[in-house]
Amino acid sequence: MAQFEWSDRPDPDEMRASFDAMLGLARQGRFREPEQGWTAEQVLAHVLSTTELFTAVGEGVRRGEAPECGHPDVVDDELLARRAAELGGVAGLADRLESASADLVSCAGSLTDDQATTKVRFIVFHDGSQIADEPRTFGSILSGHAGFHLPLHIKQLQALAPGE
Repeated sequence: MAQFEWSDRPDPDEMRASFDAMLGLARQGRFREPEQGWTAEQVLAHVLSTTELFTAVGEGVRRGEAPECGHPDVVDDELLARRAAELGGVAGLADRLESASADLVSCAGSLTDDQATTKVRFIVFHDGSQIADEPRTFGSILSGHAGFHLPLHIKQLQALAPGE
């Protein structure tokens, strides 16, 4: 995986705008089934899982820990589909993501400089493989979530939305 350089200070406004765009698409609903890849439900379950993971990592960083940031469950097709079904599909996922995103935006906005520059083990999984395992500052992970990860999945949802 190419090393991207992100700011050590996440922009809470950028993060909130990305979540709002995703939630707007989710609330419109009526997604079509993809020819390949994740359904809209799996995309939303993935974003919810990573958002909850990042919030949990942030709580650890606040306690002075340097927890691992990454887990294969956040990209497991079956687990994502099961979570989506348990939460009631797109509508339930959107409700939970709205709450989880508010928690992460709050975390991003209240990071101290020391917390933002705390190095954690950043592990990325994709298509069943681990593609990154490296130390990254927690703030840069959150910046990448806001500026790269969320927009990537917004585009996925847009491609599955009516009229696309």
